[in-house]
Amino acid sequence: MEPTEIRTDRLRLRPWRPSDAPAVLAACSDPLIAQWTTVPSPYTAEHARGFVEELMPQGWADGTEYGFAVTDASTSGLVGAIGLRPRAAHGTADVGYWTAERRSGFTTEALVGLCRWGHEELGVERIEWFADVGNWASRRVAEKAGFAVEGVLRKGLPHPTGRRDAWVGARLASDAFTDTRRLPPVPELTDGGVTLRLLRESDAPDIVAGYDDAERARWLPGPSPYGIEDAYAFLRAVQGEPADGLGVPLAITLGDDRLVGIVHLHLRQRGHGIGEVGYWVAPQVRGRGVASRAARLLADWGLEQLGLNRVELLADVENLRSQRVADKAGFGREAVARRSRIDGTGEARDMVLFARVR
Repeated sequence: MEPTEIRTDRLRLRPWRPSDAPAVLAACSDPLIAQWTTVPSPYTAEHARGFVEELMPQGWADGTEYGFAVTDASTSGLVGAIGLRPRAAHGTADVGYWTAERRSGFTTEALVGLCRWGHEELGVERIEWFADVGNWASRRVAEKAGFAVEGVLRKGLPHPTGRRDAWVGARLASDAFTDTRRLPPVPELTDGGVTLRLLRESDAPDIVAGYDDAERARWLPGPSPYGIEDAYAFLRAVQGEPADGLGVPLAITLGDDRLVGIVHLHLRQRGHGIGEVGYWVAPQVRGRGVASRAARLLADWGLEQLGLNRVELLADVENLRSQRVADKAGFGREAVARRSRIDGTGEARDMVLFARVR
């Protein structure tokens, strides 16, 4: 097949040129690209030259891969790479991509443009996407382009460090180019003083500083003492909850972007229109209304944006401070749920049930 170009609103997807080698070398020296793809590491000038002068042209010539340089239409600068690999039978193909300019939406735009071309010009019925489990950036791009995540392939992808479990997703020619994520994107939520934002790996030290506390250990489960590896394990455990529709964990901040607590909307009963809010705040901000304002912000978002009918909150019958938080956040006291939560010692505790309804 003769190489072609694809145009989108902001991008030009074009065949690779020998002059692209320096930009490819710079991009593929990024540790994140080495972490999540099979590009050689360390990446050399010879690797870049072979990619643009040999590998990509050969893919077009023999029909095994239609690879494009993703460039900014206004500047002609390289912003990424994308390719479509057709299969001999069944009208299927799979995509691969990497990006040199993140947080711009360029990769999603390029993927949508490539898929339109594949469906309409090549007649591909099913386009598949694969990524290492844990590569959330790639998954967000695919879902925003209309790919539905279909499952996990055990040891499904090769990597220089060994085979890895892989997510598999697909979009069909009949699918709309709409976001398939199970929850809408969570914006920053603020009431002018308390701000809620997505958690980051860099929050781990502040999580340790706030959570490694005797008062927290009295009421909430978790290791005590609580260390940095515990914080990283927590962040890994909850990272996928928004994508899977299971919950929304957010950092509580007070204007300087430093985490002073966490508020969490659990959504395991979302099918019944029910969510549950949980929270903790660091010792230095207790008694200042931070927890109640955070709980109110996230409950409001769940009721208004997710259409929940009810948001619940549970507080230990002896934890009067947490009960005051619930009252101040507008939750109504309803009942005592006997032996319904495990405390830091593993004991089942009676909890006061609070709720807000839409």
